[in-house]
Amino acid sequence: MDNNNEFIHVDDEQSPPPSSGQAQVVSPGRGYHWVERSLSEIFVPHFGKWFLAGLIYSIVTTIVPMLGVALAMLVLILNPLFFAGGFIGANKVQEKTGDITPQQFFEGFGHIRKFGLLIYCVIFAVLGGGIAYVIFSSIGVEELAAIDWATLQAGTDPQAVQAELEGFAELISPYLLWIFLSFIALSLANWFAPNLILFQQQSPISALLNSFIAGIKNLLPMIVLVLVLIGLGIAVGLIAMIIGALVSAVLPPVAADLLLSTLLAAVLMPVMVGIGYISYREIYLGDVKKSENTL
Repeated sequence: MDNNNEFIHVDDEQSPPPSSGQAQVVSPGRGYHWVERSLSEIFVPHFGKWFLAGLIYSIVTTIVPMLGVALAMLVLILNPLFFAGGFIGANKVQEKTGDITPQQFFEGFGHIRKFGLLIYCVIFAVLGGGIAYVIFSSIGVEELAAIDWATLQAGTDPQAVQAELEGFAELISPYLLWIFLSFIALSLANWFAPNLILFQQQSPISALLNSFIAGIKNLLPMIVLVLVLIGLGIAVGLIAMIIGALVSAVLPPVAADLLLSTLLAAVLMPVMVGIGYISYREIYLGDVKKSENTL
């Protein structure tokens, strides 16, 4: 076996565990294995329990936002806490210290580090809101308001939709680079932060900064991860379209879309939690190894 192959798990690839809170650099191919290990070690062996937990999370986070704009914003702001509950479950599975519960994605609200997680949610929301405000102010609120969003949402007039899309693209094109860089920065700052708060006892600000630094240091495996997720997303999207067409023949379109999105979230949420947790273990704990349950 070629131990230099970045796309194969090998024990020789493992580096000495880094000191607490310090990120190490892993090979680009690990981005693929984060997905593979999430499925084979975290999700598939406990599929039924993860699916039930994901289904409860999906139903709650679908229904609550329907009750008002304020509640919708609250769910959005607190979403990292739901992920934290998932990370707690992934840690229990990996360390064999417990089992997945139906309310798994809500366990972050009762964790000993819940106040740190809440502060992190607020800081992250303020950062995201601040960046959005700067971008929208630069583009111009009046210019954005001039876009016929109702036409875009309805999609009944192809020519009108195309005209609105062209106008919107022309409006934001000078800011696309900044929007992209801002999205990348926020994503990297968020990726490891909940795990660092939960398992490394870091403060919210330190967790955000260290997560961003770890993401920059491991940008190549992050890119590989994104490419793998895009490929899987296309496959899942095609399957969802076929299932959606079949379900739409039985249920009204709105009900079919709601059912399909709820079931998809019930599956995808645990998988994404597993990816985030495994990447944290590899980069911060040096847990780069061959999966015991390789798919």
